Amino acid sequence: MTSHKLGRSTPPHERHPVAWYQPDVLWTAARQVLSSLDQLRNRDGRESQPLPMKVIDRSQPEAEGDFQGECWFDFIADTGDGGNACYAVASAALADELRLNGERLPRGSLLMFGGDLAYPAASTRDYRYRFVEMFEAVRNSHEPTLVRGRRLTLAAIPQNHDWMDSASTFSRYFTRRNDSAPLLGAKIPQRQTYFCIKLPGGWWALGLDFALDHDIDRDQFEQFEALLSERGLVTEDGHEYQIVPDDRVLLVYPEPYWTRPIGDGADESHPKRYQHLEGLLRGRVKLRLAGDLHHYMRWESANWGKLVICGTGGAFTHPTHTKPTTRPVRLREFDTRDCIPPEPVTSPPALAIGLTEDPHPGGEFERQEDTAYPSARASKAGCVANLLALFRKDASGWGGNYSFALLLGVLYCFNAYLNSTPFTRSFEPDLFRPLWEFHLHEYPLAAALWLKAMVFSPLSLLINALMAFGCMVMGREAVDELPPDAGRAWRWGATWGIGFIHAVVHVAAIFSLTFALHQLVGDWDWIRNRDSLRGLVTHASFVGLGVFLCGAPLGALIFGGYLALMSRLGLLTNNGCAALDGQDHKGFLRFRIDASGGLTAYFIAIDRVPRRWRRQDGPGPVWVADDAEATPPRVRDQFRP
Repeated sequence: MTSHKLGRSTPPHERHPVAWYQPDVLWTAARQVLSSLDQLRNRDGRESQPLPMKVIDRSQPEAEGDFQGECWFDFIADTGDGGNACYAVASAALADELRLNGERLPRGSLLMFGGDLAYPAASTRDYRYRFVEMFEAVRNSHEPTLVRGRRLTLAAIPQNHDWMDSASTFSRYFTRRNDSAPLLGAKIPQRQTYFCIKLPGGWWALGLDFALDHDIDRDQFEQFEALLSERGLVTEDGHEYQIVPDDRVLLVYPEPYWTRPIGDGADESHPKRYQHLEGLLRGRVKLRLAGDLHHYMRWESANWGKLVICGTGGAFTHPTHTKPTTRPVRLREFDTRDCIPPEPVTSPPALAIGLTEDPHPGGEFERQEDTAYPSARASKAGCVANLLALFRKDASGWGGNYSFALLLGVLYCFNAYLNSTPFTRSFEPDLFRPLWEFHLHEYPLAAALWLKAMVFSPLSLLINALMAFGCMVMGREAVDELPPDAGRAWRWGATWGIGFIHAVVHVAAIFSLTFALHQLVGDWDWIRNRDSLRGLVTHASFVGLGVFLCGAPLGALIFGGYLALMSRLGLLTNNGCAALDGQDHKGFLRFRIDASGGLTAYFIAIDRVPRRWRRQDGPGPVWVADDAEATPPRVRDQFRP
């Protein structure tokens, strides 16, 4: 991976986004995930966190000033790539005030982070390079941060990438006492990787931690459950906190589980813990908020509140036209009569929210089409850029996605070598002969023999099987994106089928390229006696070099075409556009609780982030925008939960 240069001499435009298809990045991410999953399986780090849960009490509104009686707070998620996008969001969020649409939107005195703060694997250096320095450069001070006379408070939950080092780096910044130099000079009271914030007007914000398990752990569930009990949750300092029936709750999730099939993979007789928590909270939940998908979108229900995805803090942009984000989202209660042990009769049923074509499972959430950011039309139109996505390179050198194209060239060359080995005079009884002796009209015969050669030796069979398997696994994400009520067998079959076709196209490309090069080099009269070792090596070397040089761009075009097609069809929501490094369409949510307890949310959007920044000396941000084409922040969506 590209080395990270830290400090003031490295402005945001020199901090390049993660090249997700760079082989080293793929290897590092896979290795970290497997390691963290293994650790989580043997010892869930959430179970060793101190109890009881720390309740962050921000229930007192502002006591004086222009915003007396109000409470302002912000939500930012998925800052992962850092650089231009993250710094633009940080600059807007940490500004003292934004005047948008004729309205004053002051800075929040509480800032909630929704996770995936640094890509790809949440190392200490990644955090500093992509997250910490981007926000600290805007603050540019050693002093405690005061917002209208009140100390800034931070709260955060980790997402999957924050857990790739078992949430170690995340915990150093957010759950351990950092009184000497806390992040952003803020107060960071939380001691768990999940949080509870008491807000004015009977509002609560509960942040959940799924780790890599797609669910909360038992301790976490019991802490939130205690808030809903008659006794309440008694904290370490002896204070008692309780969510009463008339209170209202913002549930902050690490991932938008409602974009998966309803039930989220839970057994009918054993709902997940977060679904039990949803059942306990029920109508008190007015807003379910998550990042993880790097776009903005809102759904509404007449009786069950709102769903919002806001993962626009600085990572590459995800599409908004795909099937998981456009299919019907509905709510239903779990039928727990089959549970062992039986559920208490007095316990409210667990709730499941997700994708289903069944028109009668319960409550329905309607997607607010005009809130999609970027718009579904722009999202779909942008998919074609995937065709050339692997030709984009990191300006710092060998760190770009084009190194994946070079890897494809190597694989093409290796595959061509293995499949060409039977094409010698030694195997003439099996109809093989040197490829340069075939004529163009014998292309079908050569192709048939090529297929035979693919299984001629165990090594060739293994390599071809691995390549086919890789192409099929690449589309694994689509299993949960195809119609959820069509049956798992059909969805798996369709996914593997698409992957197999992708593999067949690569095989056809490798053969056609190899065949053409053998015809071309075979016409070079200066290579004499190809049956001799010298002539054979010379001929094969030119063919191999040609397969590599032509196979890299050809393989990249095929792979890019696969991503473009799948994205255009509304599939591969998470990975289909990762190679595009989309820096624009960023933003964050700003919330206001007024003196009467009403909550208003503003999605503040930045359509085009600056591509260049100029360093300035003295007080204020370290860098300021130096790009006339950049757009200022604007209110893209406004709603009341």
